[in-house]
Amino acid sequence: MSRPGGVAASGWWRRAAAAGLCGLLIALAFPSADLGWLAWVALVPLLVAIRSAAPGEAFRLGLLAGAIAYGGLVEWIRLFGVPAWAFVTLGMALWMAAFAGGASALAAHYRRQGHGAWLWIVPLTWMAVEWARSVGPIGFPWGLLGLTQHRGGPALGLAAVVGVYGVGGLAALANAAVADLVVRRRLSAPSVAAAAVVGGALVVALAAPARPGEVVRVIAAIQPNVDPRIKDDAAHADRIIDGLLDQTGRARSAGAEIIVYPETAVPDRLASSPHLRWAISRQAEGAIVVAGTPLPGPRNGVLVLGGDDRPLGQYAKRRLVPFGEAGVRPGTSDAPIRTPAGVIGLAVCYESAFSGQVRAMAAAGAEVLAILTNDGWFGTTAGPAQHAAHAVLRAVETGRSVVRAANTGTSMLIRPDGVVVAEQPLGTAGVLAAALPVGGPPTPYVRVGWLLAPLAAAAWVGAALPAASAAWRGRHAAVLRLAAAVAVPGTAWLGGRLLGGGDQMPVVASGLLLVAAWVVAPGRLLDRRGIRWSLPLSLAGTAVLLAAMRTTYAAYGFEMIVGPPDGAWLPWALPWVAQGVAVEAWLRGAIFGRAYDVGGWPLGLALSTGLGLLLHAGWPQEIVYWYLLTSIGFGLLRLWTRDAAGLGAARGLGDAVIAGLASLR
Repeated sequence: MSRPGGVAASGWWRRAAAAGLCGLLIALAFPSADLGWLAWVALVPLLVAIRSAAPGEAFRLGLLAGAIAYGGLVEWIRLFGVPAWAFVTLGMALWMAAFAGGASALAAHYRRQGHGAWLWIVPLTWMAVEWARSVGPIGFPWGLLGLTQHRGGPALGLAAVVGVYGVGGLAALANAAVADLVVRRRLSAPSVAAAAVVGGALVVALAAPARPGEVVRVIAAIQPNVDPRIKDDAAHADRIIDGLLDQTGRARSAGAEIIVYPETAVPDRLASSPHLRWAISRQAEGAIVVAGTPLPGPRNGVLVLGGDDRPLGQYAKRRLVPFGEAGVRPGTSDAPIRTPAGVIGLAVCYESAFSGQVRAMAAAGAEVLAILTNDGWFGTTAGPAQHAAHAVLRAVETGRSVVRAANTGTSMLIRPDGVVVAEQPLGTAGVLAAALPVGGPPTPYVRVGWLLAPLAAAAWVGAALPAASAAWRGRHAAVLRLAAAVAVPGTAWLGGRLLGGGDQMPVVASGLLLVAAWVVAPGRLLDRRGIRWSLPLSLAGTAVLLAAMRTTYAAYGFEMIVGPPDGAWLPWALPWVAQGVAVEAWLRGAIFGRAYDVGGWPLGLALSTGLGLLLHAGWPQEIVYWYLLTSIGFGLLRLWTRDAAGLGAARGLGDAVIAGLASLR
């Protein structure tokens, strides 16, 4: 006869294996395996595993599934170092954990409605989480479930109405219906209704009328296939330019009216090179040329040339790749460029992953979309194919033809219905040209469909409020203590900064913050036994993270300077350590402790991390990433060791190093 503990352990391992299977299926649904049909069943093992699990256990199972799914998905990030890959994987896995834990917590409250509640909780939570992880300064919309449908089919057509988040939500609903069938071993009314919704949506997408006829223009994409490591080498500039001119002439011979170069294709600053503009226009023979080129600032930009070499407009990349574009300033406008051949909306590289930014261009009047990118850094990994999938979804969402010009591939010409009419393989040079529709009415997604995802997030919060209210009923005193833990030290901090002047590290503010944190939460700042672990582990973790960031910068050719420029370590470090101790006493001491009393460790971790990020809103995204990762790590250490004071040294020294990164932006 098995012991109860053995039964429990066996059950945990079965659930863990199910979570691992979910992660594997999700990874296989994306390129390079690209088995998109798996998206309709990939979540089933995880949903079955967390069906009756407590939120904490569901969170852990989601973390495991996410680590396997996204660890495989972004395996190509190992090109920039194993630590960078590990941290990106962890960050994405935490969102999967948030989905599993959030869905479980909501289901626990609405269980009186029966297990059918899962059928609306799962898609609602999935859309809310995917949207939340895609917006803001550290948004990373890689691996959205809807992207798996980029190869075509009725689900892809739905993106014209509900966007990539809605397609993912529909797939999540299908998964929930299948999971319900697996658990009940019979059809239920809610699962039949869910299946009817999924099937009906797909039928409607298939039966959607064709878009009215638009103006048709011949558009070309140039793929020069230049090694990105030599693009900025002056010794190769003439050869690169000669190749571009030759390909421009070939595109014009094919009848191209719009010719699109890849990102940073022109090694010289085209805006200040009239001779080079004349040479390009001569080869283009009246066609519009959309050229990736450095702009003053410096900025990673695009210059649009008219038929007589006159610049018709320019665009500077607004969302920069973390760590990869140090020293580059972001642009400030995403207004499309008006040309005789149509109004062109522009997105550079990473920006094509952000549906909201591209949608805004279509809403502003863009009649055709040009995506300029350089995926050469990713070699022959799955990275370029995963990136290219976003372009297909952007075409369908906006109802606009997309021309994707990639330095080393994959370049594509895409119709508004998502059909790829021409494609230049990875690692080859060539010119694509085809007739594509330009203009036409905006899609439902552009008009109102984009609201679905933020409304899902708002609906999830609204559904969670009764659950939170029930959980916190009778804890009014604890809630008031939490409010005081947030407000009193925060006020002291702001007052101290005013009294201490404009210095970035005012000793007065740190002192007042530390005292205020101790007053509102005595006994929550220091644990004499815990500090033996919190101090060395936080210092070690900070050192590893800094080393990972330095390695990532080095992979892109930038040097991250560590330490004071004059070598005076003690005067440089002490003010930072003092500030770090005060900040950790407040965030991981007072706030975490008081939030724990109200809603347990999830609320403590979320509130202390979120407030820390809020304090650094507007900083470069690399620094925001730093605060996110360290806040999560320090929060987990606080939970284990019960100590916050020992985290201060790591916070201060790490912040001192990271502050120097602001100059790279």
